[in-house]
Parts: sequence; structure tokens; C-alpha cells
Amino acid sequence: MTNLLLIEDNPHLQRIFSEKFRREGFNVTLANDGHQGLQCAANIHPAVILLDTMMPNMDGFEVLTHLRADPALRGIPAFVLSNRASSDDIQHALALGARQFFTKGFSALEDIARQVRVTCGLKKALVCTNSLTLAEPIVSALAHPQLLCSVVTLLDEIVGAAERGNPEIIVLDARVPNALTLLQQLKTNPATKSVPVIAVGSPGQTPNRADAFIDSARLVSDLRPAVMNRLGLEESAVTSPSNVPVPATA
Repeated sequence: MTNLLLIEDNPHLQRIFSEKFRREGFNVTLANDGHQGLQCAANIHPAVILLDTMMPNMDGFEVLTHLRADPALRGIPAFVLSNRASSDDIQHALALGARQFFTKGFSALEDIARQVRVTCGLKKALVCTNSLTLAEPIVSALAHPQLLCSVVTLLDEIVGAAERGNPEIIVLDARVPNALTLLQQLKTNPATKSVPVIAVGSPGQTPNRADAFIDSARLVSDLRPAVMNRLGLEESAVTSPSNVPVPATA
């Protein structure tokens, strides 16, 4: 999974942001202040950092200064989250290397997640099935450093999750009940009809309107190339994830 470091001292916001980004497919590490955040950054070298500005011991501006001065860490994209958002604060953060400044309470979580993905060159796949057991081999087959896999296992939430999550591709388990109805809904919904849908099913199934069909018996060999090709991602030798992301919720 792609590692995200959240440096935030508010427990309530820690929970909200960590739950959201875990559903997005990130592995989230929490740090309660700037000192702990810098130590975590050095230890795990995350793909991205979300950073509060007003924290005890070391504020976010100091963290940005240290990140920029460290050759091993300066390339990590850092996004600022803050209640204090004067033009001076925003310009100061950007001058210190922040990729973007989000104001708490005004910037929608979905917009923040989308901007993080775009800035970091990440793509998102929404895996739709009715159990984490069935989702696991699909997610494992798609393991790639530039691909986030979000999972939804409640069938009546699939279309809503696709609308809100803005995935670049949808992998639909055609073996679930009402799979053809779900596929039709995805392909007729204005928010999702242009998103490619790859159906994974049993031999002999040919779901109408799917952009591609993968025989579940050939999941490992056929699904990954199909998704990588459609998303324009180059192959990379990576280790398959040991667990599956928390299912997406409405």
C-alpha cells in the first residue's frame, strides 16, 4: 500500500482523515506533533504527508523547514491542513515547499483526497464485490506503487461510492447478485458512465456493457495487465499487500 503520514494533534481530525484515506487505499501513519512527525517521516519515508500548522512543540512551518533541508525527505509531497489560513500563512507554507494549502472546515475531504492523488501521480481503482475474502486476490493482483485500491463490499453502496470516490477504473465482481443491474447503473449514471469497468466473472459469463471481462480463473495473469494498460501505468516489481483496505462506506 501507499504510505501516507498524517501529522495532526487533534484526535477527532486524526480519526476523520485517517478513516477517509484508509478507505482511499492508503496505509496511514499518525503523528501527534512535529517532532514525532519528522521521526516517522525518516522511518517510513511516506509517499505523501498531510500536515497541520498549529501544533505543540514544533509547528507545521518548522516541519516544512526541516523537510526541505533534509535531502532524503525534501522530495516527499507535503500538503498543509490548517484552521489558520491568512494569505500570509498560505504564502509562507507554499514558500517552504508545501504542495497545497487546505483550510479546515472549508476544503471538502473528497477534494483533498483527489488533489493528493493527482499531485502525487496516483490512480484509483474501486474494487466492487460482496466480501473482503473475494476482494483480497483482486487487490493483490493490482498492487502497484501508483495505484490505490479502494474496496466496497455493500452492493447497494457501489454506485454511490463510485460517484463520490472518482475512481479512474472500476473492477466489478460479476459473480455477485444483481451484477448486471449494477453494471447497467454504473454505465448509465452521469457521474460514472465514462469510467472503464472491468468485470471479473466465472467462465462463460459475458456481462453486457463491461469494457473488459476477466475470467476469474485467470485473475492473476490477466487482470493486472488489463488495468495497467487502461491507466497507462508501467509495470513495477512490488510486493503484494498483506491486507485489504477498509471497505468504502456511503
